[in-house]
Amino acid sequence: MPAKFISAFLSILFIAFAVPVNAAPQILGMVATVEPIPLTCSEGICRAEITTVCLQEHRDTPMPGRAYKAGEGTEIMLNILGKSGQQKSIAVSEKISITARRHYTSVVLSMPEKALRKFGKGEASISVGALASAIPVPNSLDKSPLTKFEIERYTGPLREIARTVFEQDNLNVKTTQVLNHLINRLPDGYANDEAKFDKSWAALNNKKQRKMTPAVRQASSKIARACRYEFNVGVYATMRSCLEQQHDVLASETNKKVWQAMKPGG
Repeated sequence: MPAKFISAFLSILFIAFAVPVNAAPQILGMVATVEPIPLTCSEGICRAEITTVCLQEHRDTPMPGRAYKAGEGTEIMLNILGKSGQQKSIAVSEKISITARRHYTSVVLSMPEKALRKFGKGEASISVGALASAIPVPNSLDKSPLTKFEIERYTGPLREIARTVFEQDNLNVKTTQVLNHLINRLPDGYANDEAKFDKSWAALNNKKQRKMTPAVRQASSKIARACRYEFNVGVYATMRSCLEQQHDVLASETNKKVWQAMKPGG
């Protein structure tokens, strides 16, 4: 694994395990989806993983499974074939569950499959709009809860700063989005997923042929080759786990730029 990835990975681990756990965790910014993310249903729950950025460097990193809710003005749309046979897009920001997945780099959006089927049939997907944010659900154990002013500040003007950084860090962000699409198409477990990866990678390349810039395609292909090699030599148990790691490294690099931009004079 290249030195810069090892360094970034260790930084993520340090943040994850060195912070205190007696305060409300960070408000997260959900990265807008370029195209809908497919929902995968298993054991009665339908899920999609969304890339996030931490908006509050000074607060605790959320532990996996921490409950969140959509911030004010956040647009989350469910795309599904309606019972009438027409494609529908339904606002579900107040109906969908949000939980931290891998600390501050991703969240899982989920809803019961029974609830999903009330909206329509067939395959479903999720779209997240610009300036979306996720706020931790208050917990009685949080000794330092978020204030109303804090929430308004970090989901308002400071969230705009993060959006500007995303636009400036285009290569990293676009590559992260490609990896996020791949991750959502692979099984979430310890199954051998190399064949599924090959199929998903080919489909993603064909579908995005006119949207993926040469630089993003080159960066994504390089990561795909590295993950295939490291999976085959046993560094990673699954292709998905390697892609998750590479995704989180890129997301962490962008996040550092967001924090810098939020500082006075940044």
